[in-house]
Amino acid sequence: MITWFKKEELYPWAGRQSIYAAVKAQLERHGRIEDDKLPDDEEFWDGHRLRWVAGGLDGAFGHHGGRDEDANRKVKAIAQALAKLSRKPGPRTRRAAYLLLMQKDALGVIDPLLDALGGFPGVQPHQLYREATWLTENAAHRNVVKFGIALLGRFETELHRDLVVALGKHEEFTLYASVAIQNSLANVNRELFELAQNVHGWGKIQLVERLEPATPEIKDWLLRQGCRNSVMNEYLAYACAVNGELHLALAADAVDAELYEGAGDILAALISGGPAEDIDDYAHAPEVIGHYLRHSQERCANVMHLSDLIAIHDFLRDEDDRWAVRHAAGAWTEAERLRLRDACAAIVLRADWPDKVWAALTAGSRAEQYTAIRAARTLGLDIWPELFRQLQRSSADQSLYYELMRTDDRARVEAVVAHAERTLPLAEIASGPADEMGFGPAFAAHGALDSVVQELDAYAGIGGRLIAAALQSPVVRNRSLALKALEAWPLAAWDADMPAALRTLLAAEPDGELKAGITALLQKHGLQA
Repeated sequence: MITWFKKEELYPWAGRQSIYAAVKAQLERHGRIEDDKLPDDEEFWDGHRLRWVAGGLDGAFGHHGGRDEDANRKVKAIAQALAKLSRKPGPRTRRAAYLLLMQKDALGVIDPLLDALGGFPGVQPHQLYREATWLTENAAHRNVVKFGIALLGRFETELHRDLVVALGKHEEFTLYASVAIQNSLANVNRELFELAQNVHGWGKIQLVERLEPATPEIKDWLLRQGCRNSVMNEYLAYACAVNGELHLALAADAVDAELYEGAGDILAALISGGPAEDIDDYAHAPEVIGHYLRHSQERCANVMHLSDLIAIHDFLRDEDDRWAVRHAAGAWTEAERLRLRDACAAIVLRADWPDKVWAALTAGSRAEQYTAIRAARTLGLDIWPELFRQLQRSSADQSLYYELMRTDDRARVEAVVAHAERTLPLAEIASGPADEMGFGPAFAAHGALDSVVQELDAYAGIGGRLIAAALQSPVVRNRSLALKALEAWPLAAWDADMPAALRTLLAAEPDGELKAGITALLQKHGLQA
């Protein structure tokens, strides 16, 4: 019996927009990538509870993950398919290779695959290059494009330069484009630098980590714009400080506004620490902080600047064991720390800051409001009434709920809880337990509920309705925090129907750990599970 297949069923790329065409269209229309959605989004993320930002999956696992344990078997299968494609190019061999490439974890096997292809028997390099070009230009699936870019990078030629650079401007492919540029193109550093100025997230992290500070222009950019990214400044702060020679730049008698703000970003991120080298790895920390404080006497003018100064102030005045380690290592002296601490405090406690903080809090941008809240806490300003007024104009603002619940005043907690009970769609939130992570605009109300319930363990008897709604939320964290609150409360503080609500939840709870916690809580109070 002969079975007829539609072309688009037989060939996965048929009848679909290619990834490259979608990226190229955005670049032609806007000159940059404004929307990081890709034509294969729905298919690629189907079944995933969480969608990563462009480049996030490869970036996170590249920085923090391990190697695929099944890599050798995968590499052999893909290498065989690509070798056969290079010897006998055609629809059938292309389809066989394409199906393997679209289903595999690109980052997990791409390096061993490229190494294996170099000596794999039967590979025809010229035809493999043509097929790699075709895959990169025409594939409708991102993993195939990633493999295509990586394959092109093994051929030292400028023929694929425009293709690779264009795709590299989309952060999902910047990592692969940067490696291909390093391996195959001339003027590598210049290409990486130009590409780095077109990306802002994981792609920027990949590029700055590879960029050589070969010219004054690159060093200036590293100090002024290089650190700032949409993932975490902490990834790039150390590289920018060292490669941009921050200690030399700040040693000048005066600095421009961009350098001052860039230096503040770098220092705040180094102090915050996290996924990369931090302030204790930076050999010039005391010197740079001293120069920054000297420039701050003239340059520190708004709450964004003040936020960076507060980070430095907190670092210098912390009394913890790490200072003994720093002193022992010879990086700092206690006299130096105290001198810089006092110099920083003189700027942070300037008389004009309260008015500027209030102005930013009431009329500033979202970012300015965030930094104003932090500054207000440092300056001892009572901003709770103003934040509560703002909450009344924006009842599902998770960040406002979070800030308002950071109080020891029981009456204020009661006011926030009462507002939440009046304004949050509790009946909609309590749609039944599920396995949701609760990210995205659709879960804004769940996030607001989260910010309130997470503090209720310290306030027995307040917020029973919120806890009851959280226990029936599809978001796992809502239910977990509600259970945490009840565990801290005495049984006498529970609403009368809470035991029944817990038993109902127990029967439907999909999370094994929470299920065990509910059982233990009921047994703790002598209640039947």
